[in-house]
Amino acid sequence: MEGNPLAKQVADELKGLITASVNSVKNGEYQDAHRYLSHALSLTELLEYNAGSAMVLYNLANLHVICGEKLAALEAAACALEKAQLSGSDIPSHQKLVQQLLVEVQKDGADCVKKKDYRGALSCFEAALAYAPEEKKAILTRQIVLLRRVLDGR
Repeated sequence: MEGNPLAKQVADELKGLITASVNSVKNGEYQDAHRYLSHALSLTELLEYNAGSAMVLYNLANLHVICGEKLAALEAAACALEKAQLSGSDIPSHQKLVQQLLVEVQKDGADCVKKKDYRGALSCFEAALAYAPEEKKAILTRQIVLLRRVLDGR
């Protein structure tokens, strides 16, 4: 595939889009960065280039973190991990990002409980449940059930 001019053109386009997104982040232009990454993701998905999609989604997850959108970051990171597993590319760094975001989202849920923002807490714990490892799901499920009881009792 090294001699394939189309593959080189696609690789150059992806590099350009990712570089443009990085430069946009440096300039505080987060919407532009999101637009570049969305375009790159569309390209990788169209070509069914899982390793490329994993890389773009990883960058998108980090952009969401920068913008304070932890739930969206967790979703993008989990999708990046799934694409990385399909392609066999850099799985440990993707797993680490998902684990870090899971911890952050659960901390946000606990902070919401302390502030008596039970709807916010429920949102955090439900998002975490979708991506949590099996051994953590029972605890999260109990927290969700308790929060729903509190919300239903009002």
